[in-house]
Amino acid sequence: MIRVAFFAHLAFHRPIVQPIMEALGTRCRCLLSDDRRAIVAFDPDVLVMTSHACLEYFRHHLPRALAVNVRHGMIGKAIVHRLPRRSSARRFDFVCVGAEARIESYARAQAEPGAYWLTGYPQLDPLFRRDPPPRLPLDPRAKTVLYAPTWNLGLSSAGMLGARLVELIRAEAPGVNVIIKPHPVIGEWRPEWMACWERLAAAGHGVHLVRDTHADVTAYMLAADALISDASSAVFEFLALDRPIILITNSLHRADPAYEAEDIIWRWRDVGEEVRDPAALPGAVARALGDPGARGDRRKHYAGILFGALTDGRNHERVAERILAVGAERARAERRPAQAPVIPTAPVWLWHDLKTRLLSSAPIRRILMRRFEAMRLRARSRKLGPSGP
Repeated sequence: MIRVAFFAHLAFHRPIVQPIMEALGTRCRCLLSDDRRAIVAFDPDVLVMTSHACLEYFRHHLPRALAVNVRHGMIGKAIVHRLPRRSSARRFDFVCVGAEARIESYARAQAEPGAYWLTGYPQLDPLFRRDPPPRLPLDPRAKTVLYAPTWNLGLSSAGMLGARLVELIRAEAPGVNVIIKPHPVIGEWRPEWMACWERLAAAGHGVHLVRDTHADVTAYMLAADALISDASSAVFEFLALDRPIILITNSLHRADPAYEAEDIIWRWRDVGEEVRDPAALPGAVARALGDPGARGDRRKHYAGILFGALTDGRNHERVAERILAVGAERARAERRPAQAPVIPTAPVWLWHDLKTRLLSSAPIRRILMRRFEAMRLRARSRKLGPSGP
């Protein structure tokens, strides 16, 4: 019986891979863990990951395992470009995608896998199925706006809106429910933002803060009539529901290290109404709720590029079937394919591995952010000059 391991580097990766493991059922032995040593001890035939974090570590310790990437987000934020140029740090054996049009981003980053699997994105299955939304302490008769910001200082709208978030959303749409769903890492890396939202939730009726930031965002998307975001994958995940989107653009976005001009989050901003000044947010909210069909053609166009025909809510099943097929072949062959990346000597990859582990630590990340992030962002912004699109 083949062995399949699922590595959940961060807690919010678990809801992405859990349905795949359940679809495999008793047809193979499975392990879902955030402990990479436990993954290595399990010695899987197939290793399923949702990001590049620790890929090179696993390449070194599990040289016979096939590595599969199930993306945890729809956008790149230049993450792959900032990885070492070694194939062992960038290339998976298989990458799951929703449509062939998204393959271009891997080619640009020189991270083409051995093969692409046209399976669709499992995390979107609840949206395509139109699963029931969760029961929330909100008025079901009122419209609901979901605010789902990203965490990067130069990309996020959190600092722009601050304590006026609810006031601005309701200025021309009084009485609407507001759900605040922070990016998963905000809870550990941006405590000051969480404290602000805690105060808003405590002071305002009909304001719900998702305190477990690693909770599955799709549940709250199902409860929302419109989405407000900035440079988050939530923008494109929400396309599965064909509901209005408002995108807030931080004036410092080009100075952020995660800015990537060719990424779809910047090339496709006409997927919703773009707002560059917080003062324009009230009108954008009122228009989105008053005419949800506006920009529907653009939403459908981009959804077709991202998802193709894989919108039946069975993406997790397709991934499971592919895993079973390659796992069975691997168990028979007991050898790596010819395109397997060459693992560098220990000092080379260990330095990158140490940096990955340090930057994944919430305390260390907060120290670095407090001391360097804002300063670096201001310096880069001055060097670039006035921010363009």
